[in-house]
Amino acid sequence: MKLPINREDAANEWNRFEDYLVRERYAVRDPKTGKPVEKDLADVLKRVSKKFSYPGIAKALKNLQFITATPFLMNGGNPHTQRNGYYSCYPLGNVEDSTDAIFDMERNLVTIFQHSGGGGIDVSDIRPKGSPVDNGQGTASGPVSFAKGYSHLSARISQGGKRRGALMIQANWDIKDIKELITFKGDNPGIYTGCNVSVNVTNDKFWDDEELIQLIAEYIWKSGDPGLLFTQKSLENTPVPKKHNPVFSNPCGEYLSTKDTACNLLTVNLQKCLAEKFADFLDNVYENAKLAAIAGNEILDMGGFPPIERIKKNTLKFRPIGIGFTGLQHAMNHFDISYADEHEAPKFAKATQLALMLGSMQGSLDYADFHKKKTGEKLDVREWNLDYTKRIAKEAQDFAGQLPRKANWQKHIKRIFGTAIKQGGLFNSVTTSQAPTGSISQLMQVACTGVEPYFSMIQSRRVKDADGSWKEFTLVPLEFYDYDENKLDWVENQTAHSITPLQQIRLLEACQTFNHTAVSKTINLPASTTVDEIKEMLFVARDSKLKGVTMFRDSSMTGVLSDSAAKLKAPGTPFSDLDERQGSTFKFSGPASLYVTANKGENEHVREIFINTTKSGSTIHGMCESLGRVISVALQHDYRLVNKIARTLEDISSDSVWSNSSMGRVFSIPAALAKVLDNCAPEINGKEDPDPYEEPSSYSSCPACGKLTLRRSGGCSQCVSCGYSTC
Repeated sequence: MKLPINREDAANEWNRFEDYLVRERYAVRDPKTGKPVEKDLADVLKRVSKKFSYPGIAKALKNLQFITATPFLMNGGNPHTQRNGYYSCYPLGNVEDSTDAIFDMERNLVTIFQHSGGGGIDVSDIRPKGSPVDNGQGTASGPVSFAKGYSHLSARISQGGKRRGALMIQANWDIKDIKELITFKGDNPGIYTGCNVSVNVTNDKFWDDEELIQLIAEYIWKSGDPGLLFTQKSLENTPVPKKHNPVFSNPCGEYLSTKDTACNLLTVNLQKCLAEKFADFLDNVYENAKLAAIAGNEILDMGGFPPIERIKKNTLKFRPIGIGFTGLQHAMNHFDISYADEHEAPKFAKATQLALMLGSMQGSLDYADFHKKKTGEKLDVREWNLDYTKRIAKEAQDFAGQLPRKANWQKHIKRIFGTAIKQGGLFNSVTTSQAPTGSISQLMQVACTGVEPYFSMIQSRRVKDADGSWKEFTLVPLEFYDYDENKLDWVENQTAHSITPLQQIRLLEACQTFNHTAVSKTINLPASTTVDEIKEMLFVARDSKLKGVTMFRDSSMTGVLSDSAAKLKAPGTPFSDLDERQGSTFKFSGPASLYVTANKGENEHVREIFINTTKSGSTIHGMCESLGRVISVALQHDYRLVNKIARTLEDISSDSVWSNSSMGRVFSIPAALAKVLDNCAPEINGKEDPDPYEEPSSYSSCPACGKLTLRRSGGCSQCVSCGYSTC
């Protein structure tokens, strides 16, 4: 393939996009004018780097060897903010079964959102729908009714005033209301966009419930929710001892740990670790992970907690840090390893994760020494699960035998794990996590974010600027300009929808092996995937090392752009962006002439209505025009509403009669409109309960542009029309 623009123009586009992200999300603003006082990423990094005292961290940050999480970039060193939140994620654990506790949790979530974070809650303990309350005088509304409220809360409240709230709602698979929890998002597309939903697989009996697994597979097919959290694996495969119940999730599922602990995420940039030799690359990953872990510890000692005392207390008790990486496929391509290679790709990912884990653990040890020299106080050891520690030490030693410079790696493993076992743990409860990096990666000009493959070779982002105008960015990965056409073709065959779901699970499992918490990556499924195939993948995930699984079937809603965004007029262009619309006009005779025009998008779905009478300027003319506009907005949001709209209008009567030669007589203009809708949309009219496999919708309403084009991407959601992201 050939690239659409030259290297200089591509670099300029990335810089323009950086300027936008910095201006809209990360820059400190003048408190009087609200205008950004920082113009680019260098300004942001200069500000936050001043907060660190450990040698080498400031330089590494400015060089983009690693980067902190978004909240610290927003608020670290910001002299004006009164919401000094530094952390991305907060698993808040169980919502207790009382009205006070339910609404206290709402208040806690609002506080966390205002301090730039996201929350995770578990609604398993809320009494089932229909249970008696008030000594039998009333009945409970159930956990899902409150889940809906939490979702709306997340969608309304922004994180630090700069991005939408993020929320995970989890519940045990065997609660009475589990079927309603599984279905409430998929049955109401575009309504409950403020949360992700996950089912806790708490024991093996879950896998015997064929009806429940079938329902889960159907709704994954339909809407991408729910995900599964394998809480048994979470208990067995983490340094956090079981007594601390490390099963609660943050919004994106990469941090499964003790409740009321802030997830302190940092990301190693693999682009900055690249070297001619693979051995040198792994050494660079180790060194940068070590520095990132030390930086994470410094952030913990800076504070930056929301004003919820138990979160501050618990976080400092456990001191969790989550070091991950971004740019995995770029690094693979550098060493000519295909993301689709079922043997070499998992091995590469596993080796990278091992180097990152060891570096982060060494950083925990080094920071304890630094802290003592700096303050004179000894940092307490955080207790580790020693059965897990010994098992992972052995697995690491065995795998290190396959690596270049194996003696050095085995020496690292023996020293680091030996110290952890001898002292009963390290100075952090966990040191690794693999988060979805989204805008953080793109800020560093990394196109294959986190552990994801390139979604497409050329990414088009369309965003609404502060002045209300739209800006478009064509983002071409800069590394592509170092490839010849043959290598570009080779990479094109490894984009997200070319990688099999099974291979994606293999990559995640490889990363999970040496990860203390979890890996966040949505399994991308082609549109042709069946429910039975999804069920099969659920069992594959069960038998893997994954602590959870989330899947998204592409193009679940027909007629919405989901790939190759740079091809502006390709099939799938959103209806509202079409320059030319096609439809039919129907004339009705009555007190005046009435014309109803129905325009269709792709697949013959009605997406736009015009209603016109010959009495121009009259009240009835204005009402008809407004009715058409409102219905058009609804149909462009979700074309499947056409039947409900027709049924709502068909029984309305007035004192006038209108007639059409082919449709007969009706007794109002709304009833005439219902006739037109029935005539133009016969494929779904008349069905009280349409086949869920025939008219699916996995897309939600975008809060930025309003279109039904918000899709799951990794652990986040991204609008394929305007580029808005929840991350």
